Amino acid sequence: MEVFNEQYQNQRDSESVWVETLKKFNTESADKRVFTDKVNLNTKEQFTYNLFHYLKNEFNPSQTVKPSIETMVQVLISLRISLREFTEKDRDIVKNELNIFFKLGNIGEAEKIKIYDNSIREEALKCIVNCISRDPVIQNTFLVEMNGPITLTREVKKNSAEMSEGLLDVIYKVLVHCCAKPEIKLALRPEGLLEFVTEQLLTKVTTTDAITKSAPLLSDLCRLLFTLTIHLGPLEGGRPTPPNHLELEGCRRLLPIFKKIITQYTPGNSASDPIYNLKCAVISALINTPKDLYDELIDEIPLTYFQEIFKSQIHLLSSPETAAEFLPILMLLTNTAENVISTRQQLKEMTFPYDLIKETDEPLSVGIEPPEEVKKTGISSKLIPFMTGSDIGLKHFVSEYFFMICDEDANEVCRLTGFGNAAGLLVTRGLMSLGGK
Repeated sequence: MEVFNEQYQNQRDSESVWVETLKKFNTESADKRVFTDKVNLNTKEQFTYNLFHYLKNEFNPSQTVKPSIETMVQVLISLRISLREFTEKDRDIVKNELNIFFKLGNIGEAEKIKIYDNSIREEALKCIVNCISRDPVIQNTFLVEMNGPITLTREVKKNSAEMSEGLLDVIYKVLVHCCAKPEIKLALRPEGLLEFVTEQLLTKVTTTDAITKSAPLLSDLCRLLFTLTIHLGPLEGGRPTPPNHLELEGCRRLLPIFKKIITQYTPGNSASDPIYNLKCAVISALINTPKDLYDELIDEIPLTYFQEIFKSQIHLLSSPETAAEFLPILMLLTNTAENVISTRQQLKEMTFPYDLIKETDEPLSVGIEPPEEVKKTGISSKLIPFMTGSDIGLKHFVSEYFFMICDEDANEVCRLTGFGNAAGLLVTRGLMSLGGK
């Protein structure tokens, strides 16, 4: 940062010199998140000021020599990286210049005077992602003063056919972040964003090759779908909103599309595999399936496919850093067991040792601790510790999962998981008088 600042201020016309410094900064800082541990605040803030100063030359009518495409890309990459950390002065600069990113992204202009190169457009919008995700003041400027989400929605609906997948992907990332706010999601409903996302998925998921080619884009579409439909699922404060006709039909139309993705073969279960990540995004979207459609969901996508994903992801529970990543498939199977009663026995057999759930004439007893087989073998041994863990989400949904696959029988849950582990579930459901008898 210091070297660039000095070069830019003293040799501003020697673009070939200082752009090489920026390239080096971009390479060395690609994964960096904090800069003021190495440079002082003034250096960091001057760096931000200089980068914006260069970009503003593009819109200065008195500037005869305009910035080059290559240099603008490098400057935008530097801004994107640098703005992972905000200082007070950074905030003031960005707040005043945020609209530059829209201009360079060709967003919101009725008649576009100049169409920028895709590399410039993508990097400009990536800068917005970093800005609004890291600073509430900038986020408010983007959401309210710039009317960013609505402007982006109208732009993508109007011009998506001419946009590169890379550009679309960044726009979807921005909208995913914005729509996490309920009031923004509500404001976007009349704009038809949900219907647009549905049509995009229907259009792009055609063949196996198309899925493979566009996996990252499809993943962000599914994440945006999840955010836009969260009011239909169990994360809406436990009280899902009944879907209207359009929402119900949209979900129904997507079931065959999700089948194409979920049933596609993947050689591994690595976070670096785009298809694996896409399947995870689909699982999240399916959490919000309306209750009335769960029978159709399981008719379309056999339960065995979800069981395979469940089993392949159970290892995530072994690490505190990854345990929360298991929550979507756990929630989906919990919802499935609740709404499709015929799946409960199959899921129960997958979860518990067979000898403990087979029909028998022997009297069954409930203890404080679960049976040893349940504690030491199979899927149940991985899940039971979370019934009394500190992760509230996993604690709740693990307990709910057991309750549903045990046919909503509190005594059976207590028998298989132990009264001590099931106590929280019993209290939550007002069943504390059960299970201990």
